Amino acid sequence: MYNSLFINFYFRKSTTDATLGSVNVRVTVNGKRITLGTVTSVADSSLPKSVMIQRDHWDKRKLKVKPQSPHAVLLNKAIADCEQKLQKVYAQHESFDQKMTANGLKGVVKHGQRMLLTFPALIDKFLEERIALKTKASTVNTYRFKTRPLLSFLESEGSLDLPAVDFTPGTLKRYRTYLITQRGNSDRNADKSCQVVKTLLLWAAESELIHKNPLMNIRIRVDKTPNLECVTQEELTVLREAVLLPQMREVADCFEFACYTGLAYQDMKTLSPKNLQLVEGKHCIVGYRMKTGTEYCIPVTERVWALMDKYEGVNLPLPALDDYNPLLRQIMFTVGIDKRITSHTARKTFADWCINEVGLSEEATIVAMGQKNAKELTPYRKTRPKRLLAEFPTDLMRRQIDRVPFKQIVKAS
Repeated sequence: MYNSLFINFYFRKSTTDATLGSVNVRVTVNGKRITLGTVTSVADSSLPKSVMIQRDHWDKRKLKVKPQSPHAVLLNKAIADCEQKLQKVYAQHESFDQKMTANGLKGVVKHGQRMLLTFPALIDKFLEERIALKTKASTVNTYRFKTRPLLSFLESEGSLDLPAVDFTPGTLKRYRTYLITQRGNSDRNADKSCQVVKTLLLWAAESELIHKNPLMNIRIRVDKTPNLECVTQEELTVLREAVLLPQMREVADCFEFACYTGLAYQDMKTLSPKNLQLVEGKHCIVGYRMKTGTEYCIPVTERVWALMDKYEGVNLPLPALDDYNPLLRQIMFTVGIDKRITSHTARKTFADWCINEVGLSEEATIVAMGQKNAKELTPYRKTRPKRLLAEFPTDLMRRQIDRVPFKQIVKAS
């Protein structure tokens, strides 16, 4: 990779005495100019930060201090060392075929002889490692999607060449404000995007790509996701019997299919006839989850058979996810179901149906949902009074209910 580097040493006059000044250095890297500071601070941190000389002791043509200055030897050696140091960094970037930036060069000078990665380069290395570890393509694409707002923010600030190690808490605060004001993110989504930045920096520090994590002491609190509500069997009946436009009916059927199979959107999208198999003499939908690779085995019920007969197989007309969720919300509003519904609601509905309606054990529900253990089932599981009363011994309960002391009997769902 070809990088351009121009080094310029110049006399910077003092703010208190125009006859005195210091020798400074600035560089132009690939067309962008930046001031690095005094030559003594750049050349060697053990030297005085600033050494003042007379204005007429500076040679503009040779870019050196004239011999009559008492600091000529010190400063001219610092100029030579500074130039050598900058050329060494330039050579490192060229040998590693890495783009050099003005801010990146300044970071190297501040933190020692080490190339500092910019965030775009850091993201590329992170994705390269994910691909090398054979991470699922969908997961890699998710990482790319989550880092797009960060790159847009850096571009808006003109800081695409900002070293990752210089991503300070102040920069993180501006990024959060940018997400809320410019991209319309909610507070929760903005916090989650900030967590992505912290995750990248943590990985970079552990991989020794940066010498320290600038956000190590920053804690980002993300509000918990509101619990997804499941759809009751009565509401599914209303949805099934509703008169809808053809496109809406297809979306409603896809949602109902997912409610009786527990398949996630991606798993449902990749279904094929080979997933329909005989297990112990009974028809089941068998496969491996895209997200975790865990095997699932779902018994095919009559309603699932009816939907497969209607659409001539397991491949239902599932729309793109960006269209699916808005259409679902529109359908629920049309049929009068006032709940927070997404494609993932179907998976929670299936878990509720298995546990409270069918009466499956926890172990059986885990197999049907393609989960690894009970911990993964916990967010989906909510045992209702109906399941409790179905298992509770009837001989321990009174066969007749007196009206006293009960003033009102409410049917438990």
